[in-house]
Amino acid sequence: MAYLSHNGGIVQGVLELGFDRVKFFEGDITSTASGFTISPPARRITVNNRSTTLDVYLRLDGGTAVASTAFLPGDNIKICPQGSFSMDFDTISEVSFITASGTAHVEGLLGFKGTIDG
Repeated sequence: MAYLSHNGGIVQGVLELGFDRVKFFEGDITSTASGFTISPPARRITVNNRSTTLDVYLRLDGGTAVASTAFLPGDNIKICPQGSFSMDFDTISEVSFITASGTAHVEGLLGFKGTIDG
């Protein structure tokens, strides 16, 4: 049996299903960093690397992506060939992509909660 700390209140769990709106994006990623600003911010991002040979590097904290990762945790997320990345966030407002060399095609979805324009 799981132990839940009580502190005199009622334990409340919230399950949030679905999104009010999703938007699709796709494009070619090269060795020159590129990206976009998301306004209003999204809550979920899913990115599929369609390349069969190239890694794609993704950065979501407002900085510019670089084509490297290391054993120590860093800001770049590596998406292997034919791989995908999906994660929920409080807010996602900027995305940056890069490859080490060559051109890789990516497809992605952004999930939004609440009212958005466009």
